[in-house]
Amino acid sequence: MTRKIFSLMIVLITGLGLGACSSQPATVVTPSPTAVPTSIGSAPTSLPIAPTGPTFAPTETPAETPAPTATITPTRTATATRRPATATATRRPATATAVAAPGVYVTAIKIDPNPGKSGQSPTFTVTFENRTGQPQIYRWFIKIYEKDQPQSFGETSKLESWLPINTITLPSVSDWKTTAVASECSFYIARVFWLDANNQVNEFSKPNGASTATGFNVCPFP
Repeated sequence: MTRKIFSLMIVLITGLGLGACSSQPATVVTPSPTAVPTSIGSAPTSLPIAPTGPTFAPTETPAETPAPTATITPTRTATATRRPATATATRRPATATAVAAPGVYVTAIKIDPNPGKSGQSPTFTVTFENRTGQPQIYRWFIKIYEKDQPQSFGETSKLESWLPINTITLPSVSDWKTTAVASECSFYIARVFWLDANNQVNEFSKPNGASTATGFNVCPFP
């Protein structure tokens, strides 16, 4: 116990002594600057003068000016508007009018009276056209047909006629007649024929090749 108290006293005394020492100001020693010699060995104190000569100023390299760049303005291309195709009428070439070959033709048949009377003979007047370039003689007659029948219903007697160049109108023989058997009129068709040198029956035609068939009526007495 006595030892512990003694150790404690030593610690207290040591601490008081340290506190007294720390209260005095510390002295800072500043070292004196050392003189630096101005010359080293035998080296001259002045710097050597550079030799005099032509002075070349640095040449500036001109900056390369960029060439002007052409400005391309976009050009708007007009777009062609395609129009709808228009139908074009094709013109047919003019057809030459057919010219009848040289020959004798019938251009018309007239029936008188029309309508005819039952039991009486009408007269058939025929217009001939001679394109042969010289007069012709023909034996001709009229055949009578019922509608839509291939065989003739009757005919007139043959008549030999002289046909000059160009046109002539001649009446047929008036010897054909029929009797109406009904209270209404009957319809018939007249066509013109001729006989050749061999007595062969031939039908006249119009200059365009059409048939000479002409319709007429036969009516009963009132």
